[in-house]
Amino acid sequence: MRSVPVTRARHVGNFANVLESRGVPTAGYLARSHLPVDLLEVVEGESVLSALNMLDFAERAAADTGIGDLGYWAGTAPIGAYGDFGAHVVRAPTLHAAIRTFCGAVLTECSEADYYLKYSGSKAWFCHGRGGGDPLQTQHELYALMIMMQVIRLALGPEWNPARIRLQRHDEKGIADNEFLVSTNIAFGATETGIELGLPDLAMPLKWARNVDAVLDAHTSVDNMAMLPVVPVVALQELIATQLRHSTSPSIEDAAAMAGVSARTLQRQLRSKSTSFSRLVDQVRIDVAVPLLIDGAMNITEVAYQLGYANAAHFSRAFTRLTGMSPSHFRRLLSKQRDQWGASERLLLALSGHPKSARRCPLMTQSRH
Repeated sequence: MRSVPVTRARHVGNFANVLESRGVPTAGYLARSHLPVDLLEVVEGESVLSALNMLDFAERAAADTGIGDLGYWAGTAPIGAYGDFGAHVVRAPTLHAAIRTFCGAVLTECSEADYYLKYSGSKAWFCHGRGGGDPLQTQHELYALMIMMQVIRLALGPEWNPARIRLQRHDEKGIADNEFLVSTNIAFGATETGIELGLPDLAMPLKWARNVDAVLDAHTSVDNMAMLPVVPVVALQELIATQLRHSTSPSIEDAAAMAGVSARTLQRQLRSKSTSFSRLVDQVRIDVAVPLLIDGAMNITEVAYQLGYANAAHFSRAFTRLTGMSPSHFRRLLSKQRDQWGASERLLLALSGHPKSARRCPLMTQSRH
């Protein structure tokens, strides 16, 4: 089964935010690209979406609206806004360390990202390749270029521009009015996207990194960044889960678009893995249902509708088939365990002499009479 490239939702959000800021409604474009239409309102940046769907969304919107440099503007978001990944980059001591950190950690943002640093004489090149070898799309390339620029400007300043860049695209179509790109020496038709740097630049500290303390305070797990799934079936499960969490029941056609194949091909590939699309969806529904049942904010009927079931009975039968117990039994068992844990916690507080233990622990209260 071929790979299923995935990306964090925040990157789709960067493109959508640019469009919305220019008065372009995004719901229609998102729907046609099999992405959640409420992306900007409710989808968390860490959620997993299809990278192929993101590229389709960006290229389609740019072509329809005439914003030929959409990827450029989407890429101007500060690196510090990229969750734990961004925090990992901005805490690097020098530009060289920041670029190396970026190149090593970027696979937590996009499963097939391909960034690297290489040297040529007295120059260094911060580069982006083609990943799996597919032709690089215009907006994707501009987006990658500007993300690299944001990293470099952490050290060299917000007004810094490179002497030379390389683009894989063959001409300046769509970017002729972009002041930054037109004023820069560009080599078109390159085998990689690249930004030239002087070797002394790499030793510069990140003195232009803004709000570093706030970024690091907000992201305390920068050494434990969540990896994106690389096994195709697991990646597909993550994509289905994102849709289910936002009340969208994916079809086989949606899943095929996420994987970049036809529905028939996807069915054949899943059969080769001894599963089917319906089995995949059933398992993901249960995976999504469990934390909803644990949270307790929704009743069982609401959970069923959230996951795309016609009614609670259908959900209950599926949950029982896959877990061996009904959703209501699961909740009763969970409640019982919570009560037992609560009693144990109160006893431990009492034994430790906690000042609140006398009124929290019945055992301690009784012992004082």
